[in-house]
Amino acid sequence: WGSSHHAFSYRPSVGASGGLLTLWDSSEVEVWSTESYEHVLWCSGRFIQSGEEFILANIYAPCDDGAKQVLWGSLSARIQELGRKR
Repeated sequence: WGSSHHAFSYRPSVGASGGLLTLWDSSEVEVWSTESYEHVLWCSGRFIQSGEEFILANIYAPCDDGAKQVLWGSLSARIQELGRKR
């Protein structure tokens, strides 16, 4: 990464399932919080120059159709909850 300012958040792999990694340039982005759940890494923050806030979901979906449906249901509920808070 050279001399650039960077920060990261990660969720380690579980068995053969890949982990999640979110990287950002800390001179451009201020991250307030990260939350790690099964299959999802959430990051909340703002772009420093514009002040625009964001919530990012980094997702590693399971291959099993039933597990995918559970994941999409929990993501949908979380997104609706975040929408009510704004």
